[in-house]
Amino acid sequence: MQAQAMTREQFWQFADKAKEATEALAAQRMQVLEHLSPDALRQVCIQYRFFTIDYISDLALLVARLPFGGLRSLLGQILAEELGEGDPARAHPTVYDRFLATIGVSPEELEQPLTANERILKGLTRDMANHPIAFGVGLRGMGGECLCQTYLSVMFEHMRRNPYLVANADRIDWEFWTIHTGEEDIIHGELTRAAIDEYLRHDPGVLPELARGYERSISAWNLFWQNILDACTPQLEAAS
Repeated sequence: MQAQAMTREQFWQFADKAKEATEALAAQRMQVLEHLSPDALRQVCIQYRFFTIDYISDLALLVARLPFGGLRSLLGQILAEELGEGDPARAHPTVYDRFLATIGVSPEELEQPLTANERILKGLTRDMANHPIAFGVGLRGMGGECLCQTYLSVMFEHMRRNPYLVANADRIDWEFWTIHTGEEDIIHGELTRAAIDEYLRHDPGVLPELARGYERSISAWNLFWQNILDACTPQLEAAS
């Protein structure tokens, strides 16, 4: 992508194609969730929690660096929701941990990130701090609210067909998935896109850095999930 020569309209065409490609890749990859053993499925779900936690910290950094305006206000609102709007029991990582507990994950297992993914997340935080703010908007504003929702929706679609989750559906806490795969998160994505579009209209000069940040988010997000699924594949083969 030649970001320097790209217009705002061309950028959104690129972003739409990138999201479609991400959805297709996620659909291909996530099919495996339907057949994983309970232990392997738990490991997949555990690894996602680390993205959720780091996303909140990076989003806070992004909000702090943005100038006053619509994008800062919107992302600040999303950050508040992620943190439970003043109620720690409603903070999304806490809600997600309740889901994990109901599928049999012990507290001791909650602090075991994949080394490769830990490096990815630290790299994203480093990039947030060391690049222009527009890069961070593409990296965590667009990447977090647009790409993340795509992967989570596909993940949930396939995961809920897993025999273990089907058999235990009545006792599982699904609140996290209700929040992140329903209308609320779709609206977040649409509002984020509109706010970023206004950000570009106000200052077209930020487009190259924003585009580079979004590309970085795409590659990091895809590698993050590839690492998780690669780590679980041996368990799937052993169970089959």
